[in-house]
Amino acid sequence: MVVVKVVFVTSNYPPEVWAGTEQVVAALARELRGLGVELAVITSSDVVHAGQDLVRQQFEGVPVLRLPKKLDEWDHQGFVRPRLLGLLRGQLADLRPDVVHVHSFAALGAGVLGTCRDLALPTVLTFHDLWVTCPRYFRLPPAGITCPQGADRGPCVGCVDRALQQGPAAVARALQARDAALRAEVALAAVCTAPSRAAAAAVREGLPHLGPIDVVPHGLLRPVPEGHRAAPPRPGETLRIGTFGSLVAAKGVLELVAAVAGLPGELHLAGAFLDPAFGEQVRALAAAQGTRLVEHGRYTPAGPHPARGLHLAVFPSKCQETYGLVVDEALAHRVPAVVSDQGALAERGATPGVVVTPLPRLAATLRGLASAPADLAALRAVIPASLPTIAASAARHLAHYTRIAHTP
Repeated sequence: MVVVKVVFVTSNYPPEVWAGTEQVVAALARELRGLGVELAVITSSDVVHAGQDLVRQQFEGVPVLRLPKKLDEWDHQGFVRPRLLGLLRGQLADLRPDVVHVHSFAALGAGVLGTCRDLALPTVLTFHDLWVTCPRYFRLPPAGITCPQGADRGPCVGCVDRALQQGPAAVARALQARDAALRAEVALAAVCTAPSRAAAAAVREGLPHLGPIDVVPHGLLRPVPEGHRAAPPRPGETLRIGTFGSLVAAKGVLELVAAVAGLPGELHLAGAFLDPAFGEQVRALAAAQGTRLVEHGRYTPAGPHPARGLHLAVFPSKCQETYGLVVDEALAHRVPAVVSDQGALAERGATPGVVVTPLPRLAATLRGLASAPADLAALRAVIPASLPTIAASAARHLAHYTRIAHTP
């Protein structure tokens, strides 16, 4: 049969939030609608409940149904939110989709897939992040704590308790209950997908989850016209090294500034500093070491992409990344990329035009490329003429929808 109706469940959705997951899900919606799929989105919000249980919106022709959280429904208050699950049940019962594709249930809490099961709605679950294995999402603990291997939660107790301040015994019990609930949730999915081998492995080992996970890369979300691609550096031209995306400490922005110390050229940063104090720290380090820093601020799909002005893109994330959209964007603009070896970024070593380097070697890697124009040109020359796109992801997911729709 041809699936005609799918509901996406997410934690947030544009236009309120434009982070990586939201960009992917919106792009997937565009592609699926082009394939004839009828879509609606049920999501939450980062804006606290202000009297309306349901806020109706539209984005790019897709109905968006927002279920805002009350103050006692945020992460620090627990992971089960009965009021929100009741609202979700009502909306799903009204919509009666053929399939529910759960992209994130962190905001709505544990019980989303159980609600779908109760309504006899088959589900696809995509692991965009590592929330099912980590209450802090990114497996990036504070100083003094090392993330555990597998399903061990020993180090997690101290890590989570630094935020909750509830005491080790209470946090240990809560983590045990959370793990049990999320394992049960994930087991209910008819299909699980992940954007990288690293993301799939993290869920298999860290939850753990014994079922199959189909690796479906996101791919490039928007085509890049030939005229928008970056030009190579001309002889004698100032070298422009840069990064774009969320300018936060976890993305290695400060490490990037330190790594370009003493290099000829400019360091370009595009995106928003979510923490103004961190922005000041970055500027102070650049000034102290004499680095010319060029800030471009926020950017949107409607404006020029920041990769167009770069000669080399650098993404030195410290997170256990599950994909890395920015790498695709750089390559699509004909800009070589240097990335850290964290999570799915390590897999990019097989992608022509990308150099993977551990953070301690970042400065040496950048110094080598900046001092050898021929090496940088060679790196640019092997960038593939075409890259995987979100269209391929949409086709793979549509095949899953068709297979599981109305399956007893």
